[in-house]
Amino acid sequence: MALQLFMRPEDVPVSWDEFRKKTPKFSIALDGYVNDGPLFDYSGPWANFNHHENVDRMATRSTCAQVLIAIRQDLFNCFNDGKGACANIYVNDCDEDVSLSWFLIENYKLIENALNIAITRLVSIEDLLDVTAGAYPFPIDLDELQKIGWVFEPYRKFRLNGGLDRKHKKEYLEIIGQVGERIASYVKNKAKKVPLNTQYKKIGGGKDWTMVEEIGADARTGLYRDNLHAYVSVRKINDKRWVYTIGRMSLCIPFDIQKILTALNKEEANPVDKWGGSNTIGGSPRVNASKLPPQEVAKIINSAIQ
Repeated sequence: MALQLFMRPEDVPVSWDEFRKKTPKFSIALDGYVNDGPLFDYSGPWANFNHHENVDRMATRSTCAQVLIAIRQDLFNCFNDGKGACANIYVNDCDEDVSLSWFLIENYKLIENALNIAITRLVSIEDLLDVTAGAYPFPIDLDELQKIGWVFEPYRKFRLNGGLDRKHKKEYLEIIGQVGERIASYVKNKAKKVPLNTQYKKIGGGKDWTMVEEIGADARTGLYRDNLHAYVSVRKINDKRWVYTIGRMSLCIPFDIQKILTALNKEEANPVDKWGGSNTIGGSPRVNASKLPPQEVAKIINSAIQ
């Protein structure tokens, strides 16, 4: 069976029980395809690597870091059909965490050795960035950040240009492929550099939080730099749909993400494709986005946290 990637951008996140019922043995869910924390069932085997739902975000490694450790701790001795490594990998996104996780799985022989310093460094930095939703206080002029910016540039441009909203399987796979090629270059010490773009535009907010439109791929680093530690990022799809990310830089910031998500779900009234996330970051429904316009979202948030 070997290693197979199943890209399902139109699949809403499923429960752990649903995943095991609907997928064959030797199946792995990555980064929110299953709406639950890290899980493992040896009887399949089945596995879920995730740091979005039902977790303490700051105490949970990113998906790619979970995958790296699992590979180095005998994942493919378990996910093995007797002829070699085998796994069905299910995803519904093509972001940095998913793309890097798939690279690690597809190239597991390259990274099983813990002495592969380049892979360890890349995953470690991505882990810190992903766990904090891009807001870890690295120096903006850090040389390594500019290399990693180049590695993930295809995805970041795709996201900012609205590519994610089309939900085209082929496009998502192309992004994962392009990022994978750049990861391979990074590992060979042949990465290029791109300067960070931390631009954003304030469009609203409330007491101690800000609503923004991200202009640059590194806008959240800019938010941290400017001491805006609780935010809602908005991306318009059309006149009826918007994509939102709701975040706070740490648990020390009094911006109750779970309370906000509950209030937004009540108003959205979609029991299948829901707002979701952890205790420091969440967002609008993965597949259909939100029907709620920015001014209404701001009103709901301000009411929830007052």
